Amino acid sequence: MSPPDHDSSAHRRSRPWLWLLLALAVGWAAAWTWLSSEREALRRHEGEKLAALVQTLDAIVGQQMIAIQGALQTVEAQRPGWRQPQQQGEAMLRTLARALPGVRALLVLDTQGQVLASSEPRLVGLDMSERPYYTTPRRRPQPGLLYVSPPFRSLLDERTVTLSRALFDAEHHFAGIVVAALNPAYFSLMLETAQPSAQTWSALAHQDGMLFALLPHDADWMSRNLLATPGSILEHHLASGQPASLQLMPAKLSQDLRLVAARTVQPAGLQADRQLIVAVGRSLPSVEGPWQRQRLSVGLVGVALSLFAAVALTLWQRRQRLIERLRRQQLRSERQAAAQLKAQAQHTQAILDHMVDGVITIDARGRIDSINPAACRMFGYAAAELLNQDVSLLMPQGDAARHDQYVSDYLRSGAARIIGVGRDVDGRRKDGQIFPMSLAVSRIDREGEPLFIGLTRDITERKRAEAAIEQLAFYDPLTGLPNRRLLLDRLNQALASSRRNGRHGALLFIDLDNFKSLNDTMGHGMGDRMLQAVAQRLRAALRSEDTVARWGGDEFVVLLQDLGQERQRAHLHAEAAAEKLLRVLGQPYLIDQHNHHSTPSIGIVVWNDASGGSEELLKHADHAMYEAKSAGRNRLAFFDPISQAAMAELISLEADLRQAVNYQQFELYYQAQVSADGRLLGAEALLRWPHPSRGFVSPAQFIPLAEQTGTINQIGEWVLQQACAQLNAWAHEPATAGLSLAVNLSAHQFRQKGFLSLMQQLLARTGVPTELLKLELTESALVDDVESVIGLMGELRRLGLRFSLDDFGTGYSSLAYLKRLPLDQLKIDQSFVRDLVSEPNARAIAHAVIQLGESLGLAVIAEGVETAEQRELLIGLGCHAFQGYFHARPMPAAAFAELARQWPTRAADKLGQ
Repeated sequence: MSPPDHDSSAHRRSRPWLWLLLALAVGWAAAWTWLSSEREALRRHEGEKLAALVQTLDAIVGQQMIAIQGALQTVEAQRPGWRQPQQQGEAMLRTLARALPGVRALLVLDTQGQVLASSEPRLVGLDMSERPYYTTPRRRPQPGLLYVSPPFRSLLDERTVTLSRALFDAEHHFAGIVVAALNPAYFSLMLETAQPSAQTWSALAHQDGMLFALLPHDADWMSRNLLATPGSILEHHLASGQPASLQLMPAKLSQDLRLVAARTVQPAGLQADRQLIVAVGRSLPSVEGPWQRQRLSVGLVGVALSLFAAVALTLWQRRQRLIERLRRQQLRSERQAAAQLKAQAQHTQAILDHMVDGVITIDARGRIDSINPAACRMFGYAAAELLNQDVSLLMPQGDAARHDQYVSDYLRSGAARIIGVGRDVDGRRKDGQIFPMSLAVSRIDREGEPLFIGLTRDITERKRAEAAIEQLAFYDPLTGLPNRRLLLDRLNQALASSRRNGRHGALLFIDLDNFKSLNDTMGHGMGDRMLQAVAQRLRAALRSEDTVARWGGDEFVVLLQDLGQERQRAHLHAEAAAEKLLRVLGQPYLIDQHNHHSTPSIGIVVWNDASGGSEELLKHADHAMYEAKSAGRNRLAFFDPISQAAMAELISLEADLRQAVNYQQFELYYQAQVSADGRLLGAEALLRWPHPSRGFVSPAQFIPLAEQTGTINQIGEWVLQQACAQLNAWAHEPATAGLSLAVNLSAHQFRQKGFLSLMQQLLARTGVPTELLKLELTESALVDDVESVIGLMGELRRLGLRFSLDDFGTGYSSLAYLKRLPLDQLKIDQSFVRDLVSEPNARAIAHAVIQLGESLGLAVIAEGVETAEQRELLIGLGCHAFQGYFHARPMPAAAFAELARQWPTRAADKLGQ
């Protein structure tokens, strides 16, 4: 090699190295830029996480403050009714304190700062007049304002913060305060949720600078005022004037650089004189730990890539020298390849000649250049008849007229419609027959000229199979009507069209009345022919653009479209169409020489562009159809959202009721029954349902529902078990021993098979004194099968049980069998007692019931006695016992036991009024 060639070769080898060094320099610069942006992104991300964590703590503290505000308002509302503040207030405050995990104690202070009532009895009577939570509301009493005190050490030797409200009397004068002392343990536990790592601290502070809770705990900082420390995070947060702040600054608490998120607790709808602040801080080294590792990884990868690039360039230069030697060898190989190509072409032609699919080659003018035997058989031509002929000869007339223009447009612009994309088209045989075929066209260039290769296949059988599958998939095999799937597809299309053009439509849900009786009496074959006849009438009665589909069984759905842009007009159109269908489908049917009469019930829902989805519309139409059936059948009904909401509420209540039965959410309350001379005779057990979210659900709501759903038997059995257990508990208390207990029995439960056996087992298992257990039956339980009822009552009477006839006079009592029933007591219904003073008829009925009881030897008790005047009238009429608010309201078992212990004094006071 001459010196000039050597210098040129060296220059070519050094140039790639210069480019490599430049690329590496750019890469390192880009890596550092990327790492810097990643560092900023990491800080932003960690800041967002801390802000979200603080927001969660803010929500928890805010929820507690709102709940405490509600508790304080409850005390404020109930306090005027306290006759004995210490006893009544203590019970209420203790209940509220237990319900609020964030509260340590609840107190009510009078105008002088003395503790009137407290959830902590040891605080009652103490003087709190010097406490800030008293002095601040005392100086500036303001209705509805929540006073938040700075943290301090309470008399319970705990660090706490108080939330207090000023109380006012009827003349709006200051009447004391109600105070909630926060539980420091709860808020420390809350802060633990904000401790994702050991490098994180969290704090809850007062606006005045004192800490209430701090994790990790630091006794020194808990006693210091943060605002007295210049540059504190609290000072910066308050100075920002924003409810939330994110700061990167030195933290005084931990003496390091921290990313800190702080937030002022400002619950919506709560007005407070001072605020609490929550803050979470994380040390910057722990925040940037992943970035530091990432920087190390990038550096190692960069070094490795630099080394790899240098090695690769060295190997590439060596490869280039090898390529130069191989190029000369390639020239020899090309000659051999030409011979192989010729052999391959012959092989390919043999394959084309024996392919099942047709292959047709045409030139740029649309002339057939070649065609294989399969294509000749498919179109019915000999190869010689098609060569050099225009390919439009094989197309239907419409496609043939457009083909030449399509080819010229493609060659001019390159815009392809079918090249490279297979699709189904129609072909034309030599005899003129049109048949479906699949066509895939590709382009190749031969000697600079375009050549198009078409691959064809006769798909006549596939199309037949697809049509049959479509018929099975989208049409009902019995009636030939569209099925549910096709109806939903058309309904979705109609709804989309309605949203575009704003026009109304309607759905008609049709159900054949009493169709089951036809199937049961005449057989399913007759029922199928009936459905086919209904389908024919529906098709004949509707417009061509409407859709009628079989929904299933004897249900059909009609889709009416394009009913106009006015809802009233669409309503009239839908009503007219439904009335027409009522007349058409109500005509007699002649089926297999049998005349059959059938009527439909039709539910209608009108929809527009603002309506919901297809499933919701069908549900509404179905609901309207059931409304038509409930109204007497053979009629139409439009969807009513109010009845739908009522049904949804009933379904929801039924689900809640079943859950209440499974989880035993019920409670028994007890209402006293008192003799004419004021003695406490016993009580009636009354079922209550304290729903977790609905509150107390009225028995008038859930008892009929329980009877309807069959859960009344389980509920009744539970009530009997609880009543027996309560009687056993009363037997061990002197004040309640010997008291009777009345239990209401549902007619469904009383007629339940095995009720006698259930009572025998229950009484044997509990050992309850049977003479103290009284079963109350309503007159509805005695209406059906009176003889069986009398027999069952006799068996239960032999067990020692007693019977009372509840709500006497409101049902269907017959004196003929009343005297045969083994009753012990009649209960006058409260509807008669309520009007006893004002209506003579009510007094006459009550008197008649009392006289009837005396003639039959039965005791008489009146329920619903609410006034002394009612009680005196009933005593004058000869009534033996009373039950009602005048003596006592229904109450829990513990409260009733306390009532029994205080009864002699209470009764004397009550009857002495």
